[in-house]
Amino acid sequence: MALRALCRLLRSDDPRETGERFLKQTEAAKRLDCTADELSRYLNDARIPPQGFLECLYKEACADAAASGQDVGISLEALLGLHISALGEQRGCEHCLEMGGRIDSLIQQLNAPCPACAAHQRQQEGRRQQRKRLATRLRSARREEARLRTVVADLKVTVADLKTALAEKAATEAGLRERLAAAEGTRAQLPVPRQPRDRQLSTRDVSAARQLVAQAEELDSSGREDLALTLLRQSTTELLTPAETALVLAELRHRERDRLADDLIHVYGRDQENQDVMAVALELHEEGVPDDAGAILRAALG
Repeated sequence: MALRALCRLLRSDDPRETGERFLKQTEAAKRLDCTADELSRYLNDARIPPQGFLECLYKEACADAAASGQDVGISLEALLGLHISALGEQRGCEHCLEMGGRIDSLIQQLNAPCPACAAHQRQQEGRRQQRKRLATRLRSARREEARLRTVVADLKVTVADLKTALAEKAATEAGLRERLAAAEGTRAQLPVPRQPRDRQLSTRDVSAARQLVAQAEELDSSGREDLALTLLRQSTTELLTPAETALVLAELRHRERDRLADDLIHVYGRDQENQDVMAVALELHEEGVPDDAGAILRAALG
């Protein structure tokens, strides 16, 4: 039992390892200059070790115990006394009874708990628990940091998309204002204002209507149908005559942009004056599209 207690004090002296680690039996045997089988026999009462082994073990145990702040718990003299007693028992010494009593006393000393060791163990356990709690908090903080980084990245993408959309909307509005100014300038140069039923559309008017439809078609094809409808609505209500508006609707049907045509009919019929709506309906009827003429009239009626 004394040998086992001393062996339990041996610690690894490998500088690459952190913390304290008990030596394996093979490592302890190598350190004590014996074989693993011999050490096993010494620790299991199968063989009594020589005095040199005891002195070596005691020296190593004292060094490791001092490094870890522990007490060996037995003196070298007491250990050698146990050795003598064991040899006496093995040889049938007449003083076996006396030695047996000394052995019992030493065993009680070995088994008695060491207050300093118990306090040190409690302190070490408290430190291990504190490190465990800190490690858990650190992992949680790192997960939260990763989540927040993902949220920030998503927000940056959203902001960039919004900026792009705003820039496109601003560019569209600027283009509409330019076309409105150009159209107003052109209208100012006409010597005689065009009548609502003027069927003699100029090549410039037809080209402007087709250009308007082409721009709306481009916006619609790129997935910006709302901008396309906005362009058509503002241009037909602010720039074009009913005849030109009818030409825009016919051109949308020709290019198979039926959804834009239907939306424009609904918005124009709903928002424009009845006189303009009726003029557009008449133009559509005369263009040979009575269905659209009826649709714009129904939109005006609500």
